[in-house]
Amino acid sequence: MPDLETRLRETLSERAAEAPDAIGLAAGARQRLRRRRTTWAAAVAAAVVAAAIPVGLGLGQVRGGSDPTPDDTAPVASEAPPVTDGFRAETWRDLTLEVPEDWGHGGSDWCANGGTLGDEPRVGRPDTVVFSILCSPGNGYGATIASSATFDPAYASGEVWRYDTEGVVNAQYPDDTWLSYWYDGSDVVTVATPDRALTQRIVDSVTRFEGLDPYGCPPTLGEAEALTSAERPLTLCRYSAEDLLSASGSWTGDAAASRWATLAEAPLADPRSACADQAFTSRIAILDADGYRATAVADGCREGLGIYFSGVVRQVTEAARQVLTSIG
Repeated sequence: MPDLETRLRETLSERAAEAPDAIGLAAGARQRLRRRRTTWAAAVAAAVVAAAIPVGLGLGQVRGGSDPTPDDTAPVASEAPPVTDGFRAETWRDLTLEVPEDWGHGGSDWCANGGTLGDEPRVGRPDTVVFSILCSPGNGYGATIASSATFDPAYASGEVWRYDTEGVVNAQYPDDTWLSYWYDGSDVVTVATPDRALTQRIVDSVTRFEGLDPYGCPPTLGEAEALTSAERPLTLCRYSAEDLLSASGSWTGDAAASRWATLAEAPLADPRSACADQAFTSRIAILDADGYRATAVADGCREGLGIYFSGVVRQVTEAARQVLTSIG
């Protein structure tokens, strides 16, 4: 198993370095070099070695539409909007949107492990690792955030249309999916659901914001580690290797208490690391009402994994990993 893990991480690093910045949404997409954001993309081979690929966003056949161009004119809210009951917020950098609270996380590999299109829709980000097992159609239901650097839209931002598979050899979405995308000069959010009203509701919720995200996470890891108060009993803020906000989530009541116990009562870990260069892709700041409490490293060198409380390092048990990765 250690050999497999080593080979996997080496492959992910190599492929991420070679991967393109984004995936076009229409044939003949041309490159648009505007504000650049670091985007992780990797590919996973099905059996022994895994490789990651960027989350698929190809739209296949679209009809009508204009020829709009992504730009940087999207309005920015002075603060993140509150989360609506029945929905949850999903954040990437300074971009947030709302999706139904029962949606999961993941990419276009919906058919992995016997999955079906009837399973829960997923939310994917630019750093989502997707197993390249060629599901058909290529994408299930959900919402995907990606770079708009090579995005060539066929419809205006926020417009909703029905996906038609007639005459399409390799369908990218289930027939009659209601699709929409929000975009500006940096990012594109693609929404795919079987219900027109839901697709419209989600794409209308996409917002650029300043300051804290809807769960109270700051834009950088350093700011999170400096917090002396927070809004909820338990908040997790995931940051990229560049210390930029990538995902977040929070809980109250019994849900917060049980997750806190899983993290704070995990067995003690050996804080020594045999890694000369810690090769992680993300770190997770753990906050409570008193502010910053710990930073978790849940990927990278096995000897460096841990939940780093003040003066104490605890193990990333399987239960702790499930809590830490539940925010996407």
